[in-house]
Amino acid sequence: MKKFLFLPLAAMALSACSLNRTAARVTSGVIDKGLPAVFSQDDPEYVREALPANLQLMEILLKSDPDNRKMLVNAAQGFCGYAFMFLEDTEPARASAFYLKGEAYAGRALRGATAETARRQDVPALFWRTFCRASHININRDDPEAIAELPALEPAAEAVLKLDPSYYYNGAHTILGAYYSIRPKMLGGDPEKAREHFEQALKGGGGDFQLNRYMYARMAAVALQDQELFEKLLNSVIEAGPRAGDTRLPDEVARTKAKKLLEKKDELF
Repeated sequence: MKKFLFLPLAAMALSACSLNRTAARVTSGVIDKGLPAVFSQDDPEYVREALPANLQLMEILLKSDPDNRKMLVNAAQGFCGYAFMFLEDTEPARASAFYLKGEAYAGRALRGATAETARRQDVPALFWRTFCRASHININRDDPEAIAELPALEPAAEAVLKLDPSYYYNGAHTILGAYYSIRPKMLGGDPEKAREHFEQALKGGGGDFQLNRYMYARMAAVALQDQELFEKLLNSVIEAGPRAGDTRLPDEVARTKAKKLLEKKDELF
């Protein structure tokens, strides 16, 4: 009798798990299609207040569907993007935690793929894991454990360049530009190589993505100690007119960051 009672209970449990997973996948599709609406917002403060609830929802859904690759990548992009746009300038400790969380989600989405074995379908996960790691290193330059992860950035970003060089507005070039800017010269750092990669980032679809110019000024221009380039890049970000579309929010954030960075000119040169 106990066996017969157990069978329907087990069936009900399995059915509940299946329903939860199905609901999670349906919702993940809605979130995936809705993310462009978030990045097309022109009010950064509105997104700053609203996005955490969406990040929490993604984490809840991943409890029911932990292998949902699309959701894992969106969570990685969400946590890393939120940290970069809204936390690292004022709350670096929280930003670090968000970057690590985003890196972990992207790592799960890779499903064991590495820079050496990745295929084109792995590019989003590989890019966001590398972006999160690079951003975490950049705000923890006094931490030997963080700096020890620097060598892993180059092969990962090079793999993205090989598989899909235009992904996220030529983002792999921006990562490599940051890599050669952060790394000490005696350990392979090269400001001129950084400049070359940022120039590549500004070609094609990356030319109107203002965060590329902001990062160019923040990383390579400072590493080169080229004040003229620094001012030119930041002023171009500040003077750029608003553009409708998926880059509206990051462009607005870049403009705000550029103004603040320009105020620190005398500290950097």
